[in-house]
Amino acid sequence: MTRVLVALVLFTALCTGRANASALSQFAAVWSNVNDYTCQITTHETIGVEVQDRTYDYAFKKPHSAKSEITVGPGKGAKLRWSSGPAPVMSLRRDTLDSVSFASILATYQSSIGTLTEGTAETIQGPIDTVTLTVANPSANKDVSKDVLYISRTTHLPVRRVRYEGGILVKQEDFLNVKINTGLKDTDF
Repeated sequence: MTRVLVALVLFTALCTGRANASALSQFAAVWSNVNDYTCQITTHETIGVEVQDRTYDYAFKKPHSAKSEITVGPGKGAKLRWSSGPAPVMSLRRDTLDSVSFASILATYQSSIGTLTEGTAETIQGPIDTVTLTVANPSANKDVSKDVLYISRTTHLPVRRVRYEGGILVKQEDFLNVKINTGLKDTDF
């Protein structure tokens, strides 16, 4: 009976410790063990009265290689590749091929450009945590004042990112069918 009670206390302590860990730190820990990944990214973005909805097949390999193909929406069939130097622009809001990578997203949230708060939200591809970045200087951040990252509690990787100018939604990215450590090679880029 004593062994069962001790095991139960240890298990509860372990679970509580995991629940209290920062969603962003869990994302960083998982990301440190990822060499490459592929996914689909569906986007909805606006700038002024212009609206763009697209789906991309996306691949990334550390340290900084990325490729993307537009599979749905304006520019369907267009392919972009990047391995160093200035990355090509891939979206209406002038986001670049590298800026949608998990590496870039993590770096943005780990930067000191604003205040972070964490919470939970509705289920998106399973249970999630949220990390909200309230930007201190939106004019230096493409006018984005709030940037919300939805992180899976199962994989600890992003499933959605939503950005706002004031109270107006200007970009939503959903990361679907994420596959990590697929064995991508430099020659794939």
